[in-house]
Amino acid sequence: MLGRFLILVLSLAILPLRAESPLPCEKVEGRPCIALVLGGGGARGGAHLGVIRELEARQIPIDLVVGTSIGAFVGGLYASGKSPDEIADILHDLNWGDGFRDQVYRDEMPMRRKQQRDEYPIRLELGVGLEGVRVPKGVLAGQAMADLVEQAFGVQSDWVHFDRMPIPFRAVATDLTNSDEVVLEKGSLLAAVQASMSIPGVVRPMKLNDKLLVDGGVVNNLPVSIAKALGADRVIAVNIDGPLKSAEQLDSAFAITEQLTSFLVRQGVLKQLALLQETDLHLRPEIDDIGTLDFFRLEEAVAAGRLIASQHAEQLLEFSQDTDNYQHWLSSHRNAQVSEMAINRLILDNQSRLDDEVLIARLGYQYGQALDSKQLREGIRSMYGLDTLERVSYQLYHTNEKETTMVLKAEEKSWGPGYLNFRFRLEDDFGSNRHVQLGASYTLTNLTKLGAEWHSELALGTDKLLSSELYWPLLSPATFVSGKVVRESGALVVEDSRGLSLGDFYKEQLMLSVDAGWNVSDDAVLKAGWIDKNGSYQLPAALASSFGYNHLHYDRHGPQFAFAWDTLDNRAFPTRGIKLSAVYQWLDDRFADEHSDSVNQSWELVAAHQWQSHILNTRWRFEQYESDDGDIALEQYSLGGLFNLSGYPKNYLFGPKVAFGSLIYMYKLHEDKFGFFKSPLYLGMSVERGRVEDNWLQPDITRTAPWIWAGSIFAGWDSPIGPVFLGYGQAEAEYQDRAYQLYLSLGQSY
Repeated sequence: MLGRFLILVLSLAILPLRAESPLPCEKVEGRPCIALVLGGGGARGGAHLGVIRELEARQIPIDLVVGTSIGAFVGGLYASGKSPDEIADILHDLNWGDGFRDQVYRDEMPMRRKQQRDEYPIRLELGVGLEGVRVPKGVLAGQAMADLVEQAFGVQSDWVHFDRMPIPFRAVATDLTNSDEVVLEKGSLLAAVQASMSIPGVVRPMKLNDKLLVDGGVVNNLPVSIAKALGADRVIAVNIDGPLKSAEQLDSAFAITEQLTSFLVRQGVLKQLALLQETDLHLRPEIDDIGTLDFFRLEEAVAAGRLIASQHAEQLLEFSQDTDNYQHWLSSHRNAQVSEMAINRLILDNQSRLDDEVLIARLGYQYGQALDSKQLREGIRSMYGLDTLERVSYQLYHTNEKETTMVLKAEEKSWGPGYLNFRFRLEDDFGSNRHVQLGASYTLTNLTKLGAEWHSELALGTDKLLSSELYWPLLSPATFVSGKVVRESGALVVEDSRGLSLGDFYKEQLMLSVDAGWNVSDDAVLKAGWIDKNGSYQLPAALASSFGYNHLHYDRHGPQFAFAWDTLDNRAFPTRGIKLSAVYQWLDDRFADEHSDSVNQSWELVAAHQWQSHILNTRWRFEQYESDDGDIALEQYSLGGLFNLSGYPKNYLFGPKVAFGSLIYMYKLHEDKFGFFKSPLYLGMSVERGRVEDNWLQPDITRTAPWIWAGSIFAGWDSPIGPVFLGYGQAEAEYQDRAYQLYLSLGQSY
């Protein structure tokens, strides 16, 4: 409430500066007022830059820019004072695919979010609460698009009115509530451009000036009428409207949405073209074969824009000015760039359940420091990485010559605070081994101002899981306590050297744990606590007689310590970063009327690096159970399966001590950089070595096990529902006559 009150006060403070100004064309003296009208069309918008280059080459001053969608993007850059060369660099350097990716990258998330997303990669983000089930208002919330716009424009102070820009500017959007045309003429330039680019049904509508706004192309994709209404004497209109798609091209939800929109867009464009007079110029580049999302073809679109303009050189000559007049215009256009600023005051409009200080700390910004666009973007991405905010945006105001105020707005997800996500796992070796699991998680977030949450999981299939955890930060988001209860069951298949089953080694366990921890950073966490495990092992009938019983009940409890450091950008297909995790448990074990003390330790190291399309990663595991009783091992670790001694069935080798290492090479074949899901494809191979020691359940395996070499070749797909692998593995035939396997894996990270 305080933040909103201060915003009101700030608005009143600068209200005198918002006096109505004359129409932009009324300021042009001694020559006709020339307006540049730029239409919408996605990647075809590169043609706008090509036209602008030719206009400058022919000394044609532009007095007004009006744009829709990508036309607002390119037009806004030009109107804000950027040269064609600068715009070209921006269009080339931008990662356009990031605009269609609302999630921040894995290595930008807090550790807890990384782990949750790894386990439940099907991120439907269904909002579930007392009100029922709710869904997001669009496939994308628009945060990534805002970040893309800011990368292009840099940090921008709010213009009191867009007529005060180096070139007066207007962006066109559509009011979603009544389909009215909305002309954006003042306020945040970044917000205006983004609103004009918000594809309906794909990007969440943008709330601006108490209106719900979407892409302006729905109502006016070539806004000649606006330029005329603002007093333009002559108009240069660049029309990049795409052709209607054929039946074969309607192969995605986006394509169908685009086609339906195109019907309305085309009718509107025809009406706008009818407003052009003989003194105006209509440019229609030959770019019909460039798709809306074909941003990799921007250079082709730029060339087409230059070509169509040069083909109309004689008509453009009528718009040209002499060198003195043009240079005067050019100097005023180039010299009004926005420079770095110092923020003297921060006003937080916090529309979330989190404490203000939590958000400000993640922003990582100090009052009064020089504003660095990169630091501000990283801070906003850090806030968004909490994964409970729908949008984080800011506006800058100059209340006087020496003071700049930043108003930061944080909106919690409107369909929260409880979210349901899923996973599906399938592992099949095309033989007798198949593991299937369907799981769901429910996370009730922001129970306190520091970000407490309740996280529960249910998984059914070959392995079953029911768990619930209460995570509660204390004093600050960095320090926490947690309590967790887990009920799980699963089976390991015991096979002989011929691959014949000797039965299932079945385990059921109820685990309770209480921990206190410290989030050292988003990438590191330390925790220590107490754990209690109560369960039983059921031995296969073929082995029960050797041990004198078929059930082994146990009760284990004691202190535990865990550390994790994780900077991987992707758990299944990492291209950069390191993951190091360690767990120690000192337990008091009671089983079969026996008592012993044990130490469990588990270590894992994963590292990855990428050179262009070549990726190399390595993984090392060491897990060990040590007990006073050397005959019974209450902790069983396993090897076998793809990337875990490929060539053997999944979990074929198991025992109380495992050592393993692997080196994996991957080549990235393809990546859809401009869709909602990048879903890259890979080809790769692995070299692996490992062993399991002190195995007491598989009679064909000696207690002192040798090291085993293995390897695989595979194809991988980072799909929207989790990683998919199809591979072939082969290992030394130390324990099985047929130490080679085909594998199909879905949803499992290794």
